[in-house]
Amino acid sequence: MSRGSGRLQRRILELLEQSPERKRNREDLDEVLVQAEGYDASNIRRAIKGLARKRLVGFTDRRHKADSLISLPREVRRINEDDLLDLFEEIANRGGKN
Repeated sequence: MSRGSGRLQRRILELLEQSPERKRNREDLDEVLVQAEGYDASNIRRAIKGLARKRLVGFTDRRHKADSLISLPREVRRINEDDLLDLFEEIANRGGKN
């Protein structure tokens, strides 16, 4: 058994990254992957569930494909030390004004 993401899983991640909101529904994915690229429809859901098990995507599975949502986790923004100190200072100043 493969430890990394398969070709279909990598393609799903790529499509999600290209989406402005970093999410799509299953109907949209099927349109691209099955109709345009020729993947088998039965493998799409299996690939999505595999990505969800590895916590690479969020997956809300609903009765209708249009309501089933697949999303990438939010991007992490690192806070540097100066920003953190500014934030603590702002909190401290708010506390003194009440």
